[in-house]
Amino acid sequence: MEGPLAGVLVLDLTRALAGPIAGRLLSDLGAEVIKVEPPDGDLTRGSAPRVDGMAVYFVQANVGKRCVSIDLTRDAGRDLFLRMVDKADIVLENYRPDVMERLGLSYDVLSAVNPRVIMGSVSGWGKGNSSSGQGAFAAAIHAETGLVDGVSRNRPGEPPRHDPASHADVYGGMHVLAGLLAALYQRERTGRGQAVEVSMAESTLVANDLTAVELSGLDWDEGFRPGTNFAPILELGNGRFVSVTCDPEGPGGFRIWIQALGRPDLAEDPRFETQAARRENEADLRAILAEYVATFDSAPALEEAIGVSAVICSEVRTVPEVAASQWAAEREAFVAVDIGQGNEVEIPQSSFRFSGAESGARPVVGFRGQHNSEVLAELLDLSDAEIDALTADGVVSDRLPGWLRD
Repeated sequence: MEGPLAGVLVLDLTRALAGPIAGRLLSDLGAEVIKVEPPDGDLTRGSAPRVDGMAVYFVQANVGKRCVSIDLTRDAGRDLFLRMVDKADIVLENYRPDVMERLGLSYDVLSAVNPRVIMGSVSGWGKGNSSSGQGAFAAAIHAETGLVDGVSRNRPGEPPRHDPASHADVYGGMHVLAGLLAALYQRERTGRGQAVEVSMAESTLVANDLTAVELSGLDWDEGFRPGTNFAPILELGNGRFVSVTCDPEGPGGFRIWIQALGRPDLAEDPRFETQAARRENEADLRAILAEYVATFDSAPALEEAIGVSAVICSEVRTVPEVAASQWAAEREAFVAVDIGQGNEVEIPQSSFRFSGAESGARPVVGFRGQHNSEVLAELLDLSDAEIDALTADGVVSDRLPGWLRD
């Protein structure tokens, strides 16, 4: 079977993560994705660790793509790219909002070459506003959109801290993916492409399920409190940690906990009589819960003892532990990518499963410019001599490890 996007050609100009993850997911859905890099390459190619000269971080976001390297700052490179645009369905970019125009590759230029082409753009703050020119790594977006504040809120007295995952990049990438799929569907009716533009900041605010709560200005510490910050993480008797989806300070969660503990008397304890009191005496309450949880040696045993279907007890695992789990094997949730010398990088498989189509990462990855010759010959019918001339002139280039050149 083919993938749902079989026959769709994507030119992926993106770098770092927000754009590359969208390109990778398009590839997972069956599109042919050609990563077009400048002579200095995607900056994540220089990240650590590395396997056979390939950055492991780069592999996860760029698996399944063929890689060419074109200098778009030169007229010959720009013209070569526009010839590729004539064959493309999607151009994906995540430069700052003015860069494509400065390169002479605005959507108006692309659509003049190919009226059916769709351009997907993801930037930190979107186009046409006072923040458009700001840098947009995930750490910056997290800091300025309330994510850092939310992560840090349940650590009073400590300085703010980051979540290690680059949520803003991934949210932005998934939102532009959704926009591109909608634009492809609309093109079926209209016959024309369009520009799709997404900001990482807005994507992060939408993905934060607590944004509306924060904006309400109301006290969200009374009654049932949504979100994950209120699920306690406690130590089991075997030294492992367990997350319990039961807020001990909320009225419902408190009743569940004291029933599980067999301590109805705690409801009459002045320290715990009200939610406000429980919040004020959180350390005392957590100490009582910790003593109880330490009598169990597994998350399933604790969950069974609590005995409420909405309360899920989950052992805190490392990523390698998840990859080694029975679930991961049954779901085929990870895929190994051979870098070229027999050494593999294990990456997460995409979550898509279709009843009538194939999907998933094609376990290949390219070095910068590795596929120059095959892509230009295949897509533009260039001869070896023409490709050699472009290479000699520096319009196209590559950076291959020594073992691949031999």
